[in-house]
Amino acid sequence: MAEQQANGAGEAAQAANLLVTVAESLNERLALTAGELARSQVMLREASGELMTAFRGAADRLVAAQRSVPPGTVDRRAEYGVVLDHLYRAVEHLQSHDLVNQLIDAQKQRVDGMRQKLEEALTLASAPVADPKRPDQWIERSRAMLDCIVAGIRQMDEDARAPVHKDKASAGSVDLF
Repeated sequence: MAEQQANGAGEAAQAANLLVTVAESLNERLALTAGELARSQVMLREASGELMTAFRGAADRLVAAQRSVPPGTVDRRAEYGVVLDHLYRAVEHLQSHDLVNQLIDAQKQRVDGMRQKLEEALTLASAPVADPKRPDQWIERSRAMLDCIVAGIRQMDEDARAPVHKDKASAGSVDLF
């Protein structure tokens, strides 16, 4: 009987250790994902800023050209108006980067939430087992870890279904020039 319990405890300990390995691996991958999301967001902001500056510069030059037509040159003010309309539409589309940033923020929050739950599960796994020869102790530890991970998954699912609320403090401007 004692030998069966010892074998059972050994197998339960192996299963608990495997669960720890899986949780650590997932947490590492989520950390990489969070970093990639943050870098993508920075790149999007930088590119959007550069494009906005370029569009504004082009529009300013067109507006200046519209106002002053030197004598003896062909009046192209109507053509400038068409080009300005295209620039204004481009800027409107460019400002959709605010929405993309909100979506990236939502993804980062979900990833961070899951990472917290995995870290919580790993903390549960680091506590010593009172009697390592009892399988039920290892099984209890594994269940607690799994409950924590499942709670993280449920939270991610709930967050994914929740509407994205625009944070006015971090929202982009809608000025067109």
